[in-house]
Amino acid sequence: ERAPGMAICSPCRAAVAAGLTVVIMGGLGAAIWALVSYLRAAEDTGLYDVQVSVADQRLRVFDSVQRRWRHVCSSSANQLLAAISCEEMGFVRAINFSVTCAPDSSSGHEFFCVKESELTYGKKISTAHCPAGIPCACCEGVVCCLHADCGRRMQPEERIVGGADARQGSWPWQVSLQYDGVHQCGGSIISDLWIISAAHCFPERYRHVSRWRVLMSSIYNTPIHKNVVIGEVRTVVYHSSYLPFVDANIDDNSRDIAVLALTKPLQFTDYVQPVCLPTYGQRLVDGQMGTVTGWGNVEYYGTQANILQEAHIPIISDAVCNAPDYYDNQVTTTMFCAGYEKGGTDSCQGDSGGPFVAADSLSKTSRYRLLGVVSWGTGCAMAKKPGVYTRVSRFLPWISSAMRTYENSPGVHKMARAATA
Repeated sequence: ERAPGMAICSPCRAAVAAGLTVVIMGGLGAAIWALVSYLRAAEDTGLYDVQVSVADQRLRVFDSVQRRWRHVCSSSANQLLAAISCEEMGFVRAINFSVTCAPDSSSGHEFFCVKESELTYGKKISTAHCPAGIPCACCEGVVCCLHADCGRRMQPEERIVGGADARQGSWPWQVSLQYDGVHQCGGSIISDLWIISAAHCFPERYRHVSRWRVLMSSIYNTPIHKNVVIGEVRTVVYHSSYLPFVDANIDDNSRDIAVLALTKPLQFTDYVQPVCLPTYGQRLVDGQMGTVTGWGNVEYYGTQANILQEAHIPIISDAVCNAPDYYDNQVTTTMFCAGYEKGGTDSCQGDSGGPFVAADSLSKTSRYRLLGVVSWGTGCAMAKKPGVYTRVSRFLPWISSAMRTYENSPGVHKMARAATA
């Protein structure tokens, strides 16, 4: 199985060119059909039910019954409404909000009103509709939500086993988690204070927070390079239902997730940026391409990479990955697989906790979202043994609750489930 680590390999250019010549005409039509289908799915299946209008920054919610958008009515809980709205859109923090006295003048357009007593973190705003399913007239006030930016990068990408060196600034949320100065795992910046990684990176022997350091802002994972920024860790929260910590003989890697708080807020630059979280309810798309990055092993028994590696791999359906010749039903609903049937490109030891990201335009701007956290696998880059990732979308309430509950609590903590109150 995969310990903290990653490896990435590139296919032969000649073979790729020959194959491309044969299939390009038929493939073009299939690609267009797939793209249209994907875009229609993103628009029609409720992947992104809350938006901030680009034109006037007004908050709106999609009415799935009448298939149209409604502006959100202001309430006495506007600050909470703004914070929960931004969270539902994949933004960790709402940095500001305002109430605009601008009644909607379009004929026949009703507002979306919420039942304040049912507003809670970790749940969709649409579940707090008041009265349920019935349009309501509204006062003038309409909430405007401003959120911290995420998922943007200032530098162009290039091409982990089967991968290639990343360019400086290509993946500005990638960090190296180091214990006593030794790289152990990867991680992803999600706010100016918080990092996401894997629970298995924090076994009993690695639970002295003062000995952890977070290296960021560089494609190198050693502090000797001038661009490296080093942060100290104040808090670690891991999922207490990660079963190998309960019993080492348990072969179930579900709930392999952790968050870390830094001692001081980060200053964002071109080389230090947060990645977006998935939107609430966002589903993975089989075959969708994503990127995995890390400093893990470049082959199973190899050495760790000196320069950050990146590889582009497709998501594999649960049905395929749970087949007897793949992982034989070891992949649970809190995980997903990504890679190629023939292997060759994969994450590996040393990549654990690092990001699997994919870009989308669900918020009208292209942003990268953290779809997965490198978790486990059999070997590295082996045929029918792809990398297995923690499915981040299943843990949004847990992440939100862990950050709020332990924001001012130094040390190592375990938390089983998200608080819904």
